[in-house]
Amino acid sequence: MQILVVNPPLGGAIAAPCAALRAASFLAGMEPLAVWDANLDFWNHRLLTGPAAEAAKVWRGEGFYGPGSYLSARGDLEQCLERAGQELGKGSYGFAGLNLPVILNLEGLLDKAGDESHPLSLWFAENLEQRLPQGEKALVLLCLEVPGQCLGAAIMGRWLKKHRPGVVVALVGDCLEQAGAPSGPSAAWDHAFSPMDPAPLRDLAASLTGGVASPSCAPDLASLALQGLLGPVPVISLRPVVGMDLLREDPRDPGIAAPRFVEVESLVGMIGQMAAGGVAGVLLASQEMPADYLRDLAPALVGNQIPLALAASLADPPSAQTLAALAQGRVRLIYWSPPSGAGLESGPLLSAMPNTLVPASRAGLWNHLRLPMEGADPWAQALLDFTGSNPHIVHSWSRPTPWPWSPRPISYIGEPRAEGYRQVAPLPGGPLWRKLAGPAHLLLYLERHGCDSVRHWRVRPEGDSVYRLGENLEYVFAEPKDIPPEELEEIALLVLAAGKVKPRWLRFNLANAYLVAYVREEGVIVATSTLKRLRLEYVQSIKEQSGVDLTGYTERGYISIRPEYRGTGIGNALVQGMIARSQGRKMAIITSEDNLAGQKLLARNNQRLARTYFSKRLNKPMQIWMPRDQDPELGEEKCSWQ
Repeated sequence: MQILVVNPPLGGAIAAPCAALRAASFLAGMEPLAVWDANLDFWNHRLLTGPAAEAAKVWRGEGFYGPGSYLSARGDLEQCLERAGQELGKGSYGFAGLNLPVILNLEGLLDKAGDESHPLSLWFAENLEQRLPQGEKALVLLCLEVPGQCLGAAIMGRWLKKHRPGVVVALVGDCLEQAGAPSGPSAAWDHAFSPMDPAPLRDLAASLTGGVASPSCAPDLASLALQGLLGPVPVISLRPVVGMDLLREDPRDPGIAAPRFVEVESLVGMIGQMAAGGVAGVLLASQEMPADYLRDLAPALVGNQIPLALAASLADPPSAQTLAALAQGRVRLIYWSPPSGAGLESGPLLSAMPNTLVPASRAGLWNHLRLPMEGADPWAQALLDFTGSNPHIVHSWSRPTPWPWSPRPISYIGEPRAEGYRQVAPLPGGPLWRKLAGPAHLLLYLERHGCDSVRHWRVRPEGDSVYRLGENLEYVFAEPKDIPPEELEEIALLVLAAGKVKPRWLRFNLANAYLVAYVREEGVIVATSTLKRLRLEYVQSIKEQSGVDLTGYTERGYISIRPEYRGTGIGNALVQGMIARSQGRKMAIITSEDNLAGQKLLARNNQRLARTYFSKRLNKPMQIWMPRDQDPELGEEKCSWQ
C-alpha cells in the first residue's frame, strides 16, 4: 500500500507548504511514500497561462526585487485570479488562496464538493488516474495549510471515495484543533488528524502498511518542487512543534495542552540543512515561541545563512537583548500576537506594547501584528487605533481568515486607522507591504532592501509606481498672511490630530504667529511647526507656576508629524529651519514631561531643559526648554531619561 501526501489546490503558491511536509516527515521510512504538491501543479498548469505566465517569470527572476516591475506583474496575476475565483467557486482568489464567503459551515462545503462537474473535480480525475490506478490500495493524506484548500480537499476526497474505494483518505491539518472542526469520517474522508500529535497518524499508517516510521521528524526537501514557487528563490513554511504536553498542577485537574517545541539545536540544524538544500528563507510563523525559547534560540543562530520569520506573543515578549541577538541571527520578521481574552483593559496593555515593539524596530526587525478575529469590544478598537497610529513600530498587520467550521464572528475586525487623523487629508495610495503577496515575499524584500526602505515605500493611487516617504519633501516657511486659508486649516487639523493641543486658542495663535512652517509631499501636508507670539495671559500663567518670565519671548511649538513620517528626519529639519529663521528672537519651547520623543529631539538640536513646573490646567508636569546659549542664568535641569 502506497502513501500519498497531498497539498490540495486552492491555496497560495508563494511558499513551500508546511502541513504536507510535516505530515510526510512523521511517516518518513514508510515506503512507498510520495508527496504531491497538487496546489502548485494547479497554479502552474491551470492558472499561470497567457499574460499570467509572463508575470510569473518576472516574480521568479530579478525583476521581483524592483517594486515597479513587481507591481506590474502583480496586476496581470490578479486579473488571472479574478477569473479563476469566479470559475472555481464564485469567490475571490487571492495570493493566499481561494476565499469562499458563501461557505459558512462544513456541511455546505461537502455539498459543494459533491458536484463532479466542478472544474477542479475534472482536474483531479485527470491527475489521480495516473497516480492511483484502479484497484490499487493507498493511504491519501489531504494536508490543509489555508482555508481555501478546504474546498480542494473536499472535492478530492469525494472523488476518491467514489472512484477509488480501496483508498483510505485522511484529512490532516493544524487547523483541526479548532472547535467544530472535523474529528471523524465524512463523505470526503475516513479520518481527521491534527499533526500536533503524530502518534494517531503513525498508528493508522502502520496498521495499513505494516511499516514503521523513522523516529526522526526531519523534513525531506527532495519531495518538494521548490523551484516552481512564485518567487525568485524558494521559501519554506515550517512549524517548530513536535507534539503537545498536558500541563497541570494537580492530577485531578484536566490540564492545559501546551506545544512541545523542537530542541533548539535540532531546529537550527534543520534550518542549516534547508539552506544547504537550496532554501533561501524559512517561515517559522505558525506557532508563537515563548520568550525563554527565543532567548535560547538567539545565540544558536550565530552563523545562520538565510533570513527567518518567527512568531511571538506580546503577552510573553523576549527582552530587548534577545531581540537584538535574533536580528544578528538573520531574523528579519516577527509575527506578534496581542493578548486576548474577555475584559481586557486597553490602557496598561497598550502602554506596555511599545516597550517590546520599539526595541525590535531599532534592532532592524519588522513587526507584524496579528489582529484578533472580532472587533466589537473596546480592547479590539483600541488596538486598531494603536496600530494605525504607530506605523513606525507596527510595520504591518493582518486579519484572520476563518475556516469553514469556525463559528461566524459577531463583528469582523476593521481596518486599523489613527482615530486622531481622521479629519486630515489622507496620504495618497498605500504602503508597499500591502501589495507584497504574503509573508514569504515580505521576508525576501526585507532581506534584500532592509526594514527601513520597505517601511517607507508607498504605492501611488494608480498602483504601478512607488515613492519613498520623505524623498520629495517641500518645506515652506511663511507668515500666516501668505498661507492660503485652506492650507492654514489643514495645518490646524494636523496639530489637533497629534492630541497634545487644545483647540481653544489654536487657530488664533496660528493666525497671529511670527512664522508657520509646513512640509508637503505628494500634495499632502505631512508635518508642521510654528513660531508663536505669546499671549499676555499665557505669559502671566507660566510665570506664576514656574517663576520664569517669558515676556518678549517667542514660543516654538505646534510641532506635528504624521505617524507615517516618524523616523524620516523631518522633525530635525523643521526645528533647524525654525532656528535659522528666528532672526535673533529669544525662544522657549514648552512640552510635557512625558513627551520623551520631543525632549530628545530638542536635545539633539542644542536645546537645554531650563525649568520643570506643574501645570494646574493640564494637571501634569511641564518643561521649559531654551537654546543652550540663551539665558544661562536660568540654569539647566537634568532630564529623567539622561
